[in-house]
Amino acid sequence: MKTILLIIALVASLALGGNSLAVGHGSGGGEESLQPIPSSGLIIAPFEFADKENLELLMQKLNDPDPFVRVEAIQSLGEIQDVRSFVSVCDSLNDENIYVRAYAAEALGKIGRLDISIALLRLLHGLADPSPYVRAMMVAALGELQDERAVDSVKKCLHDEDEAVRNMAAWALNNIENPQ
Repeated sequence: MKTILLIIALVASLALGGNSLAVGHGSGGGEESLQPIPSSGLIIAPFEFADKENLELLMQKLNDPDPFVRVEAIQSLGEIQDVRSFVSVCDSLNDENIYVRAYAAEALGKIGRLDISIALLRLLHGLADPSPYVRAMMVAALGELQDERAVDSVKKCLHDEDEAVRNMAAWALNNIENPQ
């Protein structure tokens, strides 16, 4: 049941423009948890970071030791159609924290069309992530980008060991094959 709720939250977030997927993954015992992610207090409106100085400040937040600050920075970067945002989000796919990687995937699903080939390459590489939460978000981002080149890799995710990844792969395939 928790897995289905997570899928619903992921899909709803992406369908609604997904600026906040406030669910956690992991309760210490390796299970999914629908606990809210605590806010770091960093409230960022993407339009405030459109100029060069503020965008650089936002990108500096990606080096903050608090992963929740990094997540909020990534969420804002995912709303800014700028090459610098794109590069920073791509780099965040390698973060040590699963939430940062997952939200970077979500953000890349929004701004990945700036360079679709690089976005696909980075997201496809992320399908091997050890975290099922991150893999599900990578698949969701591929579904958002709706690029036919991702179909074979997403189809392989239909056989993932994790139910959430499999369900997200089914959604992503439908989204890719039936663009709206």
